[in-house]
Amino acid sequence: MFRGLYNAVSTMNTAQKQMDAAANNMANANTTAYKRDLVITEAFPEVLISKLNGTEANRPYSANVQVNVTRQGEGFRLDTAGGFFAVSTRLGNSFQKSIAFAPDEEGFLRTYERDATGQIVARYGNYILDASGNRIQVPEGQLEVDNRGRVLVDGEPMATLLRRPAGPIIGTMNSGQRLEKFATDFSQGSLEQTWNSLDLAISGSGFFVVYKPDQPEEMFYTRDGHFTLNENGDIITQDGYFLGSVNGTSILVDGDDFAITPEGQVLVNGEVRDQLEMVDFANLKDLRKIGESLYRFEEGLEPEPIPFEGQVLQGFLEGANVNAIDQMVEMINLMRSYEAGSRVVRTYDEVIGKAINEIGK
Repeated sequence: MFRGLYNAVSTMNTAQKQMDAAANNMANANTTAYKRDLVITEAFPEVLISKLNGTEANRPYSANVQVNVTRQGEGFRLDTAGGFFAVSTRLGNSFQKSIAFAPDEEGFLRTYERDATGQIVARYGNYILDASGNRIQVPEGQLEVDNRGRVLVDGEPMATLLRRPAGPIIGTMNSGQRLEKFATDFSQGSLEQTWNSLDLAISGSGFFVVYKPDQPEEMFYTRDGHFTLNENGDIITQDGYFLGSVNGTSILVDGDDFAITPEGQVLVNGEVRDQLEMVDFANLKDLRKIGESLYRFEEGLEPEPIPFEGQVLQGFLEGANVNAIDQMVEMINLMRSYEAGSRVVRTYDEVIGKAINEIGK
């Protein structure tokens, strides 16, 4: 009975966080180059359930239990109809019928995601456990997984992933969903022509580099190209941050008679004066919003630069990648989800009340 109550409450808590993100996106639908917030949710760990008063003894797998193995570049996907795979999460061990994993930099097998270039990244993932509940670290070599769920390196067995827990196990269950993290959608917003020479937009992936006047060594990143000039002729953001050049200095122009090429070259009177520092990163998920349309990397994480392949468009601004109608529909759906969870909680409250006050008597 109480498991259903936990599921309903977790749904309500998650819906509230998603509503906050949707409301923030709506409020910034007209903010230049705003990137919408996403709420990433996850299920609580899948725990094993068994028959009440079951007496079935633990038994090894029969030889006909098969694992379907799919290779995905450096990663693997495993599916089975018998038994379970175990994954170590922050909330405890989770048992699943399907897993996808790859080795990280230290050789540990972990779940993975893909970066901005499509490459597999495993260093943020959950650890895969062997049949004894231990993390799996493999040496360098040819990594393979056979149809019995065994991890092989250069043909030598290293670990067995497939397991059948002790007792009369009949499946798994979880206790609902929870907020895993907030993420940022860095997809391109619409481009609007303004004819203002100080308005710049990036077509494609990438960022402008800006810095504070008193802290030139600390770099920030932005896609908001709504720039202006200070009294010295430096190009600055609306909040006073200097637009950076490849030379580590500000961009100095004389009035509005200048041009910026799609490659980021600054031309004054037809001659190359400077070059914008344009950057792009493979690990965009490590960028954090700090306000004023600025980003920087989370403390302790290093940028993974990749070549800038976008174009700089002068006289354009990038709009927010927020569709106001879609956000409104999402907010309505979230409100209905929250109300449904609330009705479930009230129903459980009534049932528990009857169990205590009536059946108990």
